[in-house]
Amino acid sequence: MYSVKTVLTAAAAAFLALAPPATAVPTAPTAPSSASAAPRACDGAPTCYVDVTVAQVWVSPEQVRPVDAPATTNPADVRGWLAGMTLDERREVAGETQALHGIRVTVDRSEWHGGLLWDHVWVHGQPTPRDQAGRGAYPGWIPDRQLTSEHRRPPGGTHEERVARPTARGFATARAALDGPGSGQTGEYSYNTSFPVEAGPLPGVVTAHSPSGGRVFFRAGDLARVPSAPSGADVVAAARAFLGLPYLWSGTSGFGYDCSGLTSQVYSALGVTIPRDAQPQFDAGGGQVPAGSAAGVRISRTEDLRPGDIVAFRPATGTEVTHVGIYTGTRNGEPMMINSPRTGDPVREEPIGSTGRVYVGATRFLTR
Repeated sequence: MYSVKTVLTAAAAAFLALAPPATAVPTAPTAPSSASAAPRACDGAPTCYVDVTVAQVWVSPEQVRPVDAPATTNPADVRGWLAGMTLDERREVAGETQALHGIRVTVDRSEWHGGLLWDHVWVHGQPTPRDQAGRGAYPGWIPDRQLTSEHRRPPGGTHEERVARPTARGFATARAALDGPGSGQTGEYSYNTSFPVEAGPLPGVVTAHSPSGGRVFFRAGDLARVPSAPSGADVVAAARAFLGLPYLWSGTSGFGYDCSGLTSQVYSALGVTIPRDAQPQFDAGGGQVPAGSAAGVRISRTEDLRPGDIVAFRPATGTEVTHVGIYTGTRNGEPMMINSPRTGDPVREEPIGSTGRVYVGATRFLTR
């Protein structure tokens, strides 16, 4: 992830004009994460939490297009949003990043645009040099209705688990979780979404607790604890689960990743926080480590690479690192990587010399 290509269009202006008048105060719809009453919207609180399964974090409200409407609601229809875009429209997503359900955000200002209240936020857990305040957070805009100021303490006896599949369906009851899709579904949650979890009331089911206090039931195999000592082999195994997933600019969820979204989220799910973007991931191996990120070690020669290392590339005519992947080992003597290449291409495993980019080195975040 390295550039923003979208601009405000006349169509976007038309879309905003169709929204409710600026004097109307939006109410918070029923949260997909909770079987209880709808939680409070963020509405000016300095600390809030993502109240949808995945929140798209936008460059600016003005750059949201009509086709983006499903990604601005609560509940958010991420699959509908993606299905409704052409390939060209995917290339023009005005996204900064994404934030998963329950993630904490710091709000530094709010503005009305076209009848919607928007919050400028810093998404915690996504370090970037752009964050001069040292929060370990990434900036962008989220509709206020996709956030909540509620954050209830989970009941005693819970422990943290994260979604371990590309996506997992949550349900309103334990029986619905056993019965499967179409029966009391509350939402489809992304890989690496974290919940306080306890044993469910039925075998094969776990009970997860949302920040607003509601309960979500999952099949037990859909969530897992963070490993205590992850290895490079764990990184590779996790990345392989996304082979074939279409690229999404700004994506940091199991619905679609950009290149550094894939690498950062795989590491995050294994308990290691690294920078959000490609250049900072590479720089973290050379001593330039943004607040909130693990430090890495620079690996220059391909023969010294180990599985799990983050390999970095620049364009043939540039100097900035614009692409990263996860080194997986050699195949027929050729170094290989898993990467999310570009819009129109899926996550795939391929030789590191096949991308049309120039290899510049790697960062190692794990010693095993």
